[in-house]
Amino acid sequence: MSIAGHIIFAVVKKKNNERGIILLNPKIGDYSRILHPGFKIDEGEDVEFLCPMCHKNLAAYDINEKLAHIIMLDENNDKHDIFFSEIAGEHCTFNISGKTIEKMGEDAEDYLDYFKRSDKYKNLL
Repeated sequence: MSIAGHIIFAVVKKKNNERGIILLNPKIGDYSRILHPGFKIDEGEDVEFLCPMCHKNLAAYDINEKLAHIIMLDENNDKHDIFFSEIAGEHCTFNISGKTIEKMGEDAEDYLDYFKRSDKYKNLL
């Protein structure tokens, strides 16, 4: 779901269950975000990303609970598994398509071992 060229997510702050909406840039590796002025997320804060329609938790529990997982279809209708950090200010994104894993962001290395332990992804690394 998108608005004004941004992807919309519902989010919940883990420390106090405060709920809000966040808009993220769809360009992989661009960590800009838009929040309502009355809803603030502090650097380092752990938030849960949810589908804005059904409120399904998007946490990638099979890899690491601090990563969200979404599926993206590109302009050729090719499927990409996108994983990104749920920690505010952490720059970590993985784009998995076919037999390749592309990692972006200075914090991506912190999560690489979790993919190496995954039966689904370990042979891609």
